Amino acid sequence: MKKFVLLTAVISAGLVLLGCSGKEHVTDIESVVRQCELVRTECPESPSLPLNQASGYFGGSFSRFGLHVRPDNREAEQKYGNTTFLNIGRWLRGKFNMDYLLPVCRIYWGEEFKDVSDYEQRQSYYDGTITTRFSTAGTGISVKSWFDPVDHDMVCFMLNAGGSGKDVIVEAEKILHLHYSQEVPQKVEITGGNGRWTVMMSIAGEEPVCCYVYSDAEGSVEDNCLRLSISGDKYVRIAYGSEVDTTVEESLRQTEGWWHDTWQNTGILEFPDREAQLMWVRSMYLQISSFRAQKKGLLPPTGFAGNCWPFAYSQDLSYIAPVLLSTGHLDVVKAWTEYYAERIDGMKDYASRLFGAEGAFCPWGYPYGSFDGYHDPEVPNQYYYEIHNSAYMARMAYEASIYVNDDAWTKKYAEPIIRECAAFYRSICNKEDDGKWHVFATPGMGQDEMGGFNQKDYLCSLYSAKYCFERAVLMGLDPDWTYSKILKEGLAFPSLKSEKGYYYACQGSGEKDFGMQKHPVQLNELAYLPTEMMPSEAASAAYAHRYEITERAGEPFFWGWTLGEFMLSSSRMGDVEGWKKDWGNMVPSENIDPDFIQVYEGSRTWNISYYASTNGLFQQSLLNNVICDWYGKLEIGKCYPWEGVTYLKDIRSLLGVKVSGKVSAHKAVLELEAWKDASFLLNGELIKLKNGETLTKTLNY
Repeated sequence: MKKFVLLTAVISAGLVLLGCSGKEHVTDIESVVRQCELVRTECPESPSLPLNQASGYFGGSFSRFGLHVRPDNREAEQKYGNTTFLNIGRWLRGKFNMDYLLPVCRIYWGEEFKDVSDYEQRQSYYDGTITTRFSTAGTGISVKSWFDPVDHDMVCFMLNAGGSGKDVIVEAEKILHLHYSQEVPQKVEITGGNGRWTVMMSIAGEEPVCCYVYSDAEGSVEDNCLRLSISGDKYVRIAYGSEVDTTVEESLRQTEGWWHDTWQNTGILEFPDREAQLMWVRSMYLQISSFRAQKKGLLPPTGFAGNCWPFAYSQDLSYIAPVLLSTGHLDVVKAWTEYYAERIDGMKDYASRLFGAEGAFCPWGYPYGSFDGYHDPEVPNQYYYEIHNSAYMARMAYEASIYVNDDAWTKKYAEPIIRECAAFYRSICNKEDDGKWHVFATPGMGQDEMGGFNQKDYLCSLYSAKYCFERAVLMGLDPDWTYSKILKEGLAFPSLKSEKGYYYACQGSGEKDFGMQKHPVQLNELAYLPTEMMPSEAASAAYAHRYEITERAGEPFFWGWTLGEFMLSSSRMGDVEGWKKDWGNMVPSENIDPDFIQVYEGSRTWNISYYASTNGLFQQSLLNNVICDWYGKLEIGKCYPWEGVTYLKDIRSLLGVKVSGKVSAHKAVLELEAWKDASFLLNGELIKLKNGETLTKTLNY
């Protein structure tokens, strides 16, 4: 059996508040994070969940023995996902003229360890390190690893294998096995010696790339593998793309310093519930380590874990963006927005080529390279025609513009995205005899992947069109009043209304789809696109039936990010008992590992681990239980399910304030600090603050 324990730390500094007992409470970020750090005190059985690390540019997951899984044991060990190095700069345009993130190389022990004792594996989320120690056959072994967030294309290891020594292998594969059944030959050449080796990897027709390996261990090249003899204390540094002079000791100091500074400048919640706290901190670590303000490419849903999809989905990034914005990581979402805006012409050409439509369509499987020839002459399958996708990119751009709070930036980056996304939906939207505006494109697909191909009025696309039209009007991007007219006359929602009060998923569905949906698109306005000022009658009805609408949910079993959508909808509905049901289904449905380390893509999809998209939905839900601005007003304690007090520090709101304080089921003490001129309702009271002004409020509700 595996054992997991929590670390403790001394509270030293932070936000001082009075707790329920009247005693001072100190929200110390270091203490909160360290109490959620992971310690395994018994060697996990094989196969086991690897532990993920990254710098936002370079990353991977490490096995129970501290390095990657050995190739001869990969099939058995990798039930829970890949262990390899990935770098955001390494990709290939392959099948379907589509871009695929490629594995870089691996590092693993030269032998399989048996009869392991004195085992400990510790992941420090506060320091950004993983340390693994154990004994085998009388030899003590240790590995400490980190990806350097400053020299961000470098990973470092401090190793010890006792006096007798053990070998470590650095290897790049000669055949790359890629998505859609591709096998790509790769030429590998290793040169060098005396502490520095170059691993050159080249694919026909592509520029070669290099990893530079530095070590004070004795090394030899055998069969295009670098074999390092680890005897006593040794180090290994691997830099991707270019050489790095930073020493291992310098790298460790700057890595720990970067992580400490980053955590101290990250908004945080301190819950009275252990599982909620583990979910928040470990998810926050995953988001911070995976996403940086780089414009080299967008990460897949499992980030640098490298599981399943090697390409990005903008819809999935939109599940993460609100958490990054709320916790002070605006720079990441700002960079995404700039990245999209700088490629808007490519998305317009793509929309024209795929749909014969105007405006911008945001592709499923966003390219790392040029849009020229992308997905030409065809996409991999019908799911790449999901026409609702552009609105999620538009939402990220719009909300980033609020936080950036700079007219020039908004005009240059956010406005083109909103304008062209609205134009896309306008070009596939037509008024019909019922007086309503209907959305239809061929080819076309909806968010509920069980809902059929080339159907009319996908509900998700109606929401997407409405959101983009509303934002275009709000931003003054409706010069001829076209979008205002469409919104006034109404989109075709009424034509989808069922007898039970909720909307059908599209015109081609109906009662036959009841209980058969993969994703509950009826909850879109509660979870993904804020198109209403309060829960609509149809969304409320769908929410009440969410477990019956969705296939297998009652088992419980959830496809993809469905449970995250359920949970976030419960938060926004203010349904405490409903939220408790959703939260309680995470472990029984196997949507998460029982130790709350990470989230799977869906129930029992063990190989798709570290699914950051659903992590983002779970985090949004935890946050919105305490503080919610989804409906254009600040609602505190809207869905508070815990006994005791939650402390929050530096949580940003779209309404223009940063919030710190404490919240319980019936009372809150808050400090509001305006980061721009703000006017909003706070639990029904109108609050007006000038930029930089602060206000302390006590609420009873």
